[in-house]
Amino acid sequence: MARYERLDALVTILERSREPISMTALCAELEVSRATVNRLIGFLRTMRGADVDYDREQQGYVLRRGPHQAASLRLLGADGAEIAGLLEAQAILEQIPPGLVRTDTQRLRSGLEKLRKQHIGNAITRDRVRLQMNHLRKTSESDFAVLLAGLQARRRLRIHYRSRNEDALTQRVCSPIRLTLYRSNWYLAAWCHKSEALRVFSVDRISQARTLQETAFEPDAAAVSRQLDSSYGIYPGAATQTAVLQFTPLAARWVADEEWHPQAQREPQPDGGVVVRVPYHHDTELVMEILRHGGNCEVLAPPALRKSVKQALRDAAARYR
Repeated sequence: MARYERLDALVTILERSREPISMTALCAELEVSRATVNRLIGFLRTMRGADVDYDREQQGYVLRRGPHQAASLRLLGADGAEIAGLLEAQAILEQIPPGLVRTDTQRLRSGLEKLRKQHIGNAITRDRVRLQMNHLRKTSESDFAVLLAGLQARRRLRIHYRSRNEDALTQRVCSPIRLTLYRSNWYLAAWCHKSEALRVFSVDRISQARTLQETAFEPDAAAVSRQLDSSYGIYPGAATQTAVLQFTPLAARWVADEEWHPQAQREPQPDGGVVVRVPYHHDTELVMEILRHGGNCEVLAPPALRKSVKQALRDAAARYR
């Protein structure tokens, strides 16, 4: 019997009894040793906050029932990563705009809600545990549905796209490759047949999306991975440079535990600071992230990146004169 099943059985035994239950009785019902029962009770006490007392007079264990006791025990054998994954999956699905796709995913979302209640309980509700999607931009429900349909059917798409940099509306035919929820917003990576290159489109800037009859073009998977996964940020492009960033001891308390990129390297410093090496191609998003740390971050290399950050800081300071 798995630990989860044993924990569930132990909680059931304790919940149904109003009188203390002896160790002998618990061992017999669970068909385990005294050591195993002690470990299970210890887990419920320390990891799930269960108030399992030992009554010395009656020589047995009893579960004290608080207002949220039963709900908290629904966590049982799930570990932190599993619980976080469940909450994140539920939160991500909730970001799908209302419409056809949201209707189609209702069964899945209901299933996740059932799992949440089963393993976490009603006491930990959405007003107590939240995955907050800051800076979420509005996405067209109909266009989002078309993008998903194109991905599923492996069909080309015709879209209208208004880029933020140029604020120009263009029409494109593209082959969808992947949808990514990145920093609270959706992005479509696709092969653009207009530019004959891999592009990443912000989904909130897509309009009038239509599915075409032509089969989607499938670029080499390894090449796609190099373009989308090897460098920092959402912009496509294989990593060509490595940013060397030195953080003060104060900033290091946060940065040391953050994953900037799967290939990022961290070097703890004698003063408590940290040096982080991040592979990148485009520096636009990286500069914005560096500026977020203000004077707690210094770019050591490469010189071009250091110059870009220095100029951005000068421009910002000039606005406050």
